Amino acid sequence: MASTHAVVIGGSFSGLFAGRVLSDFFDHVTVLDRDSFPEGVEDRAGVPQARHVHGLLVRGLWEYERAFPGFEHLAVEKGATFHDHTWDFVVLRPQGWQPRYRSDLKFLSASRELIESCVRDLFRKLPKVELRERVAVTGLKVSRDGGRPRCVGVTVPAGQGGSAAINKDGNAVVIKDGKAAVIEADLIVDASGAVSRGPAWLEAAGLKPPRESVVDPLAGYSSRWFKGPPPGQWPEQWWWWAGAYIRRRPDDLTEANFQLKEHHRWHLTLSGFNRHYPPTHEAEFMEALKRMRSPIIDEMTRLMEPISPVYANRAMRNHWRHYERWNERLDGFIAIGDAFCHYNPVYAQGMTALALSATMLRACLEKYAPTAPEFAREFFDAEARIQHDPWKLSAGVDLRFPFTLGERPFSMKLFNLYLDGIGLAAKDPIVRRRLVEVAQLIRPLSDLFAPTVAGRVGVAAAANAVRTLAAFVARPEPIAISPMPPMLAPAAGGRAGEAAVA
Repeated sequence: MASTHAVVIGGSFSGLFAGRVLSDFFDHVTVLDRDSFPEGVEDRAGVPQARHVHGLLVRGLWEYERAFPGFEHLAVEKGATFHDHTWDFVVLRPQGWQPRYRSDLKFLSASRELIESCVRDLFRKLPKVELRERVAVTGLKVSRDGGRPRCVGVTVPAGQGGSAAINKDGNAVVIKDGKAAVIEADLIVDASGAVSRGPAWLEAAGLKPPRESVVDPLAGYSSRWFKGPPPGQWPEQWWWWAGAYIRRRPDDLTEANFQLKEHHRWHLTLSGFNRHYPPTHEAEFMEALKRMRSPIIDEMTRLMEPISPVYANRAMRNHWRHYERWNERLDGFIAIGDAFCHYNPVYAQGMTALALSATMLRACLEKYAPTAPEFAREFFDAEARIQHDPWKLSAGVDLRFPFTLGERPFSMKLFNLYLDGIGLAAKDPIVRRRLVEVAQLIRPLSDLFAPTVAGRVGVAAAANAVRTLAAFVARPEPIAISPMPPMLAPAAGGRAGEAAVA
């Protein structure tokens, strides 16, 4: 019986997760990446969005540990810590300071580089997998021998990647015209991310690419690393030891996210929308902190030392390639993760959504052989269902703003109106808990519409309408939002972050 071979294009998170799943179903899995990988916890070329603040959702942490047992332990060993995001992290929302409460959910504090290095280390220990660097895929090899197009391999420059590649029978790579090589496989997985060339490769093979949806808030970010303050310099009444987040408003198009990461380093990202891009020069970047709605992050950085230049990126759109609606058919080919659907990175959905996609890949392979005619269609349909909630939570929020480019279906408008009501009801502990669980992808989005939540949202919306009408009649002075959150006295015998909420 011939051995089976799968090729994964891209060695970032999506590629590693796909390779992990495929290793349970194929005799050999080859993951190809055009870049080289660092030995330790360092930035990697070819990942333009890597230098902004990243966050792994609670559901993501669960999925990473399930796919790569030992992930959590290894992350802590490399310096990651944990915190309760709603207790140890302060957030200034458009309506004011977010109430502080314990969620009893464990959030991982770690850089993207650390998280990816852990996944890569654990992946390399798997049997039947090969992670090959500096191999740039240039196209798809498509056969029509059976009358129906089937992807049977990928093309790469001849001689690239060091040792000879293998084909599905374990033989050396097939050289074509001395310039290109074909790596044969039973299944090709495009996990090359947001910059995927998959649609162009399909077009080159004579297939019409899938339709795409783009929601673009015309956003960009600038980021910088800081060394945390020496012990004893952090004010005891500053209970927000894990980070601070200043959300944007319609009249204030810049927001800031400042988080503690490993080894007492802090990562700060300023995001600007509607082409109000944050500064890229160091002096202007620091000066911009003084113009925020609150001086909290400016005050925090005054205790710290900048340890990096300012990094910038202007690609922060939401992009869905609708393979699930694709009228064409190419057996032996699927796209996963950001190559299928990617989000504005501000919302921290991507690293978790790709892990859920890998879970769907496993379920489809348990049901269908990868050569089965139903396999690719079944997977694309399942992946679309997985991406539904993150898309609404990312693209949907961006569509609240009139400057955002993209289609605005009526269902999305209704959803955003309901989100406004949830914001009004967020002081209710049941609504608050449910919102956090949905945002962390622990619960489906539909759970926000459960009667126990919808009833409270309706009451809050009605009460707000009464207050708005009364305010219009009385014309009172607007209530000012405190520039700093409520301070807390330090707890006896413990850190300020453990003090009771006043």
